[in-house]
Amino acid sequence: MIPMQRRGLFTLAMAGAGILAAPTVLRAQTQVRTLADTMAGDSRFTEFLNIITRGSMVEKFRQAAPMTVFAPIDAAFAGAPSGLIDQLLGGGQSGQNRNEVDRLRLGALIDYHTVPGVLRAADLSGDRRLRTVNGSDIALSSANGRLSLQNPAPAQQIAGFGAAGANVSARPAQVVQADIMASNGIIHAIDQVIWP
Repeated sequence: MIPMQRRGLFTLAMAGAGILAAPTVLRAQTQVRTLADTMAGDSRFTEFLNIITRGSMVEKFRQAAPMTVFAPIDAAFAGAPSGLIDQLLGGGQSGQNRNEVDRLRLGALIDYHTVPGVLRAADLSGDRRLRTVNGSDIALSSANGRLSLQNPAPAQQIAGFGAAGANVSARPAQVVQADIMASNGIIHAIDQVIWP
């Protein structure tokens, strides 16, 4: 009878360990969302995700290659040059081809917000340039615990947007939330669109 009681205690102990381990398993499951899924689950990135979708680039943000994304929040698009986003998405003026998405320029814009590798906020100290997936640079600076980004040379970028700096804001984009982790990279939410 004693061996049977030991077996019962062992079973009870294993069940208890399973209950204690459950939160760890659940936490691990929330970490497996890709960059695309993480942005889709955060209502602040609706506009940026719409641009990614319309530019046929969703799979790029689901792939395994690690990336750092400086993702503009929805409010950032309110400050976009009048009609430019609409034009890129195929809502051009009369005389232009409506409903024809400018995938080339959308791709350049999206890639300008993406840097290869995973760069946490702690890795982004000081003033420096980062080479984007687009092939052009963004200037990063940090001061007083705040990160900001901007196009350092809008008219001179090699893989640019074709805007020759006409659409670049004088105010740098500020990181409003850093280190949003995904299974294939990291997202830093920014308050402004950065124009290549």
